[in-house]
Amino acid sequence: MLDTGDPIPEDKDAVIMVEDIVKNGDGSITIHAAAAPWQHIRQIGEDVCAGEMILPSHMTVSPAAIGAMIAGGVLEIEVIRKPVVGIIPTGDEIIPPCTDPKPGDILEFNGSIFSAMVRSWGAEAVVYPIVPDKFDQIKEMVAKAADECDMVILNAGSSAGREDFSARVIRELGEVLYHGIAIKPGKPFAYGRVDGGAGAAHFMGLPGNPVSCFITFAMLVRPFLLRLQGVLDVAPKTIAARADFDWPRADKRREFLRVRLNADGHLERFANQSSGVLTSTVWGDGVVDNPPGQAIARGDSVRFIPFGGLLA
Repeated sequence: MLDTGDPIPEDKDAVIMVEDIVKNGDGSITIHAAAAPWQHIRQIGEDVCAGEMILPSHMTVSPAAIGAMIAGGVLEIEVIRKPVVGIIPTGDEIIPPCTDPKPGDILEFNGSIFSAMVRSWGAEAVVYPIVPDKFDQIKEMVAKAADECDMVILNAGSSAGREDFSARVIRELGEVLYHGIAIKPGKPFAYGRVDGGAGAAHFMGLPGNPVSCFITFAMLVRPFLLRLQGVLDVAPKTIAARADFDWPRADKRREFLRVRLNADGHLERFANQSSGVLTSTVWGDGVVDNPPGQAIARGDSVRFIPFGGLLA
């Protein structure tokens, strides 16, 4: 008698399953069908042979891959360290989440959104204390985060406003590579490198409006963060879909319009495309990636990016 997975004795070349035999009262058994050679026996190397690749480089180590590697005798592998992303919320009016905000207070929620998104992309997040709109304090916190993290996110502080310090902070601590990008929402996005104790950290300055933050984080931070982890295909997955709306106001920037799927499987846009309507990212199903200068007429085929593909 053998259990599943047991080695076969060297002088045997077939197995009959116990379900296919009949036990007789005298202790003997009756076999109703002849056994073929190598019946119910798995050949050596059927799954993986010695020297054969189990998992290529730059692949996610899935639960199935863990099992396959252990089955093949691979107990240790080299992996890319999870990037650490430091998130710095700024603003005199921003306060930690609480149940009794005072008039004029704004609960800080972007840090919670960003940290959840970062973790969903396989990295680690560190949310730093809120920093007031004071240049020296922001600079000090950015320098601290650059020493401790691989990437620093400053939110907000990236536009042309009086108290927007992203570009200035980068210039004093490192190098500004660009400030401003032709997308809507999210134009004030800034990127640079900040010198830290352990080497240069990537720096990204995000605008303050919630939807602008969400879009720039999903479209710009996500692919960057995935590439740091060795992922090669980082472009968001797009689907050709039909627009059940008109968008005659073509912009010179690349637009990301929040939409949802209707009962016919077509796209309806949210009437209010303001950068402050965060619920459009909650109730919506994704965005239409609309090229610069292109109007949309009802029935047109558009590029649809589902939120589900951006947040996993």
